[in-house]
Amino acid sequence: MRKTALLRNAARLARGLCLVLLGTVSACSGTGDATTLTLWHAWGGQELTALRQVIQRFEAGNPGQRVMALQVPYDKLKDKFLRSAAANGGPDLLIGDADWSGKFAVAGLLRRIDTWFSPQELSRFNPRSLTSLRLQDKLYAVPESREAVALYYNKRLLPKPPATVSEWFNAAERVSVQTNGQVYGLVFNAAFYYAMGYYFGEGGKLFAPDGQVALNGNAGRATLQMLDQMSRAPGILTSPEYSKGDSLYKQGQAAMILNGPWALADYQRVLKADLGVARLPALAPGKPAAAWVGVKCMMVNANSDDAQAERAKAFALHMTSPDVQRLLAQEAGHIPAIDAVQLPMESPQHVFMAEAAVGTPVSIQSEVSLIWEPMDKAIRQVIAHQSSPEEALAEAETILEAKLAIVREQKP
Repeated sequence: MRKTALLRNAARLARGLCLVLLGTVSACSGTGDATTLTLWHAWGGQELTALRQVIQRFEAGNPGQRVMALQVPYDKLKDKFLRSAAANGGPDLLIGDADWSGKFAVAGLLRRIDTWFSPQELSRFNPRSLTSLRLQDKLYAVPESREAVALYYNKRLLPKPPATVSEWFNAAERVSVQTNGQVYGLVFNAAFYYAMGYYFGEGGKLFAPDGQVALNGNAGRATLQMLDQMSRAPGILTSPEYSKGDSLYKQGQAAMILNGPWALADYQRVLKADLGVARLPALAPGKPAAAWVGVKCMMVNANSDDAQAERAKAFALHMTSPDVQRLLAQEAGHIPAIDAVQLPMESPQHVFMAEAAVGTPVSIQSEVSLIWEPMDKAIRQVIAHQSSPEEALAEAETILEAKLAIVREQKP
C-alpha cells in the first residue's frame, strides 16, 4: 500500500510539473499516450487558477482522459506555435488571440471548424463573436471569451468616474493635486490597442476600401494628438510598459487605468470594495469611444490526427459549456462567449459587455497583425516628444505599406 501511494504521489507531482513547465514541446506533448490532449496557453494569475479548475472538471467527467497544459509567455506563444506547427509539431489545442487565427489559417496550420462542428454546436456561441472569426466565410477557431477595454478606477481616490475625455484629464490632475503629487490620476498603457477606442470613435479605419493603409488621416492625427496631450498633462503617466501602469494601479498609486477583463480578477483581489469599472470616457457628449472588440479563441492544430482533434473539440465544447463559462466569468473575469450565461446586472463584466456592444469587431485578416509594431512605435515617438503626430503617422504608414507589399506578393 505504501509503495502504491508513493508511486501515485510521484505521478501526481510529475503531472503537476508538466502543467506549468515552460520548456520544450516534447516535455508535455503526450506522444505515445492516446488519451492525452496537449494545450498551449498564456494564462497566468487568476486565469491560470480558473483554467486548472476547468481541466480538473474535464478529467473528472472524462475518466482516462488527460489534459497537459503548457503555459507559454504571451509574447512568445504566437511564434512558438507558428514554428512548431509548421514543423509538423505543436499542441492539439491553442488558446490565443482571434487575429492569430487568420495568419495560422492562411499558412494551413489549423483545422477548419465550420465543416466539422455541427450547426447545433456552433449555435451556442455569440453570433457577433463567431462572425468576427470568419476568414473568407470560413471558420478556423471558436470563441472562448470576448474582450474590450474599459476604465478601472479606485473609488477611494476617485469616487465618481469621468464621463468625457476632458473630464478625464481634469480628474487626473485633481487626484494628483489632492495627493501632493504622490498618486497619478491616470496611468495609460501607451500602445495602439488601448488607444483604438478613440481612433475608431473618431471614425478611423485600418484599411481603405482598396486595401491601402488608412492610418494617416484625421482619426489617426486626433488620436496621437490626444496621447501627446496626455504625455504633457499633470497627473498622467503615459508608459509603453504594461507592467508599470498595472503595478501602480494595484498599489494604489494611480487612480485610473484602461485595461481589459483579463485584469479584473486580480484587481478585485487587491482593491476589493475600492475597485470601480466604468465605460470609456467619451470623446465628447454623445460621441462614445468604440473599443477594439477582441475574441480569445481556441484553435485546433491541423497536425493532430482525427482522434486527438476530437479530444480537442470535446475540450473546446467543455470550455464553452454554461457551467464553465460561468466559472471563467466569476473566477477570471471573462466575458462569456455564449449568450446562455446571464451575469448579474451589477457584475463588472456588464461594463465590458456594454463596450463590446458599441465597439469595433476584431478583424482576423492576416494584414492586421502588421499594424501593431509600427503604430506602437509611432505612439512611443509621440509621447517621448521625438516626433509630431503627423511625422510619426507618416513613418508608420510608410513602414506598413512596405510590409504589406511583401506579404501580398507572397500570396497565391
